[in-house]
Amino acid sequence: MAGLASRCFRHAPWVIALWLLALAGLVLAAQHAGAAYRDTVALPAADSTRAAELLPKGDIERVVVTAPGTIDAARDRIEPLLRDLSDLDRVVQVVSPYGAPELVSADRRTAVILVSFDAPADRLGPELARELIETVRTDDLTVGVSGQLAAMTVGAPNLGNAGIGLLAAAIVLLITFGSLTCVVLPVVTAAVSVGSALAVVVLLSHVLTVPKISTEIAALLGLGVGVDYALFVLTRYRQGLREGLPPRAALERAADTSGRSVVFAGVTVCVSLAGMFTVGMAFLDGIAITSAVSVGLTMLAALTLLPALLRLTGMRKLPRHSAPGRGWAGLARSVTRRPAPYAIAAVLVIAVLAAPAPALGLRLGMPGAGHDPPGSPTKVADELLAEGFGPGANGQLVLVAERPDPVAAEALREIVATRADVSPGPVLTVTPRTGPDDPATAELVGWLREVAGPGWHVGGAVAVQTDFSAAVTSRLPLFLAAVVAISVLLLALVFRSVLIPLTAAVMNLLTAGATIGVVVAVFGGPIEPYLPVFLFAGLFGLSMDYEVFLISRIQEEWRRTGHTRTAIVDGLVSTGRTITAAALIMALVFAAFAFVDSRVVREAGVGLTVAVLLDAVVIRCLLVPAVMVRLGAANWWPSRRREHPVAPIPDARDKAGWIH
Repeated sequence: MAGLASRCFRHAPWVIALWLLALAGLVLAAQHAGAAYRDTVALPAADSTRAAELLPKGDIERVVVTAPGTIDAARDRIEPLLRDLSDLDRVVQVVSPYGAPELVSADRRTAVILVSFDAPADRLGPELARELIETVRTDDLTVGVSGQLAAMTVGAPNLGNAGIGLLAAAIVLLITFGSLTCVVLPVVTAAVSVGSALAVVVLLSHVLTVPKISTEIAALLGLGVGVDYALFVLTRYRQGLREGLPPRAALERAADTSGRSVVFAGVTVCVSLAGMFTVGMAFLDGIAITSAVSVGLTMLAALTLLPALLRLTGMRKLPRHSAPGRGWAGLARSVTRRPAPYAIAAVLVIAVLAAPAPALGLRLGMPGAGHDPPGSPTKVADELLAEGFGPGANGQLVLVAERPDPVAAEALREIVATRADVSPGPVLTVTPRTGPDDPATAELVGWLREVAGPGWHVGGAVAVQTDFSAAVTSRLPLFLAAVVAISVLLLALVFRSVLIPLTAAVMNLLTAGATIGVVVAVFGGPIEPYLPVFLFAGLFGLSMDYEVFLISRIQEEWRRTGHTRTAIVDGLVSTGRTITAAALIMALVFAAFAFVDSRVVREAGVGLTVAVLLDAVVIRCLLVPAVMVRLGAANWWPSRRREHPVAPIPDARDKAGWIH
């Protein structure tokens, strides 16, 4: 690490030029290629997949129209729309609501136009989807579109809020470290690396199954860890300057210490994200790969671009208040002298935050179009359908048989009609009496499969979402075990300890429970099935930043003194301010994403905000020191070094002056 940082420091102009050229080249390539996101979920063994195979292959979109009066009075405006839809490329049929009573609401104010295409939505492409939406735009009518093709036009959330998060992070950096250089360098490093990562995500969408949400998740993770990684290296560099080292020597030591921690933390985040591969779905694999790319580039930037920027900025002296204050020494001494009350208080906080998950119930499912951004065609269609045809109109199911039998179909229709509205025919269209997000609708899917029996299959968007949730839920135990095992092994390799990685795993599980509890309390249900997977993988990876940064300093002091309690105080005082500042910065970036117009991004933003603050403040600064004090020398087993019988705790006045 020291050699790499030293070379980047010496050849600063070339390193900066290479990063800027890479950023410009990737952005231009991404703009030229365009995005090819795919939100389709492949479930080969699912019942809904078999139903889709038995239905016509072409995509069917529902154009929902409402008029100020009735659709009869608006016929002169609706019929031109019918002709325009018929002229669209790859349209094979347009079914007019005039002459089809089932496509008109009871009050005759809302009508549905069925538009059939000659191929599935994922083969039609986003360009045709945008053309469809442009065709239905009119000032005279309120029009929405429901279907897989229309869903492609629900744009990616506006990432402008990320700039607000970075601005807030810059203010925290300025207040905490009192240096404009400490503000600019981490922000610039994160911005360049994440900009490059987002361009790579666009390019990867052409060769992998990359869902649209990957862009936001990659930006969210990359900006959060990017500022942190740069800050860890910069903090250690400043400590070297404080001790009188020349800039290059200070940087080399920072690379050998904090730089190695950054590499370990970044690799751990990537490995934890790779745990999503155990679920076995290309949809989640795309999120894992793109997120790992973002984290990997931010890690590389902290080790190469940051040293080059340090050379150009000429940062050789420190602001007046750069030394740590006395508050951390006082807290550290208090926690190590009375560990039990602090441990109990920390566990109570976690329990209160985690309580909503079991109390309210963690219900997994894909939220319907009602959660799409306001004014989007899909949300407008959802509102119009619910108002004109009932809450279940946008969650229709289909019952299709392997071998159509009109008599059996009619008998099944009579049974299903007791719980839902059913249209006659060889393929039964079932309209639930509850909304797509209602648990009763998901229960209806299971009931239909029971009463229909073998030879019949249940399809439709709600059925696909139900099967997706079931598939993810069934694989969660394997995923959790894989991520926990990987984290424990990596920490065991770094610290040569058994209890430290085991206690870290338990504490991460506690944080994960509290995080999910807050998300359930704030958003209710359903929660996207892949969100707990992403939050758990991200949390386990991100928590390693603070774990390694804190424990490595504690272990360093323990090896020097042989006193666990003294080492805990030394480690907490020397890292406490950096850990909490880094956590606050990351939380501010994550919190900015909690206000975008995408529900799942808001959930991820809130979840990760809670996770990093809880992990840094409650877990690392309170619970970890308290537990380590109780474990004593057992923390370092199987190390053969003996614990010294006396563990003096330095006075806060002494510690504030000389700690490094």
